[in-house]
Amino acid sequence: MHDKPLPDWNTLTFSFTETDHIYRADGDARRDPVWAPGRIEPYGPIALSPAAAVLSYGVGIFEGLKAFRRADGEVQIFRPDANAARFQRSAERLSMAPFPVGDFLSAVARLVDANRRFVPPHGLGSLYIRPMQHATEPRLGFGECRELAVTMYATPVGAVGSGADAIRLQAVERARVAPGGTGAAKAIGNYAGSVHVAGPAKAQGFDDVLYLDARALTYVTETSGANFFIVTRGGQLVTPPLDDQILAGITRDSVLTVAREELGLDVQERPVGIDEVLGDAREAFCTGTAWTLKSVGEIAFRDRSVRLPGREVRNRVWEIIGGIQTGRLADRHGWIRVVPEGASAE
Repeated sequence: MHDKPLPDWNTLTFSFTETDHIYRADGDARRDPVWAPGRIEPYGPIALSPAAAVLSYGVGIFEGLKAFRRADGEVQIFRPDANAARFQRSAERLSMAPFPVGDFLSAVARLVDANRRFVPPHGLGSLYIRPMQHATEPRLGFGECRELAVTMYATPVGAVGSGADAIRLQAVERARVAPGGTGAAKAIGNYAGSVHVAGPAKAQGFDDVLYLDARALTYVTETSGANFFIVTRGGQLVTPPLDDQILAGITRDSVLTVAREELGLDVQERPVGIDEVLGDAREAFCTGTAWTLKSVGEIAFRDRSVRLPGREVRNRVWEIIGGIQTGRLADRHGWIRVVPEGASAE
């Protein structure tokens, strides 16, 4: 018996709606295997010791991925294997035992199936899935943690727009993360500080900030939660190279693959100075699971502001990625996993 109301599919945004079930798995690095079999539970609060290391020391990571309903009614997930691999890398960076890839893929499929009625109709949005891994071990004193938990929940979110709703970015002479730190991991601590930085920019009408590199404050890196691309006047698609300050975005990787293999564009992963962005970009967009591909219409830095009306490359890439995600186009890259009916009962 379901008692959670379904949302109005036509008014969905990127916001939280409570669904029917969550997934939980417990881990202990002192045993073999580390991870106990996971379970689907009714949605509700989770118990956590006040001394859990995640609360005092931020020993936690998360992921984000989406499931889509195709026109034929089937439900499919976009690139969960890539999220599973990054989930492992992030856990290892925070000295947590990694969650097995097979368990991750099974857990996501079971969670989606258990909340299948919350997957929006074809073309009206997606089911956003949020896997998290936390150190639950009660401890006073900093150190490697052995007692762990994986929790996953899902929520329906609205469809990505056509690109006309371009955002405004303010470039700031600040770094998102410390050099040599956890910037390449999807660690919870990387995001908390962004609220303080982005707040003043949003008060001025900007949608987010664009951070510079921590070492020289010269090259662009990311926004608060998305990778960044420009298209130069010469037609090159350019994005900063991965390093210890930039997260290896799965949408970023999808854009690079489509641009190179399907569109034949001149793609460059290299340092991009803020002066180059302001002086040579004819188009810019951000990539991430939440935004997918979001056009940037304006970038401001110090006392200078430039408008970027171009949408051509973003729209061409989005046509393919969005088509694969929703089942409108064939998946030539092995990115899609269909969720079979009854997967939650495994």
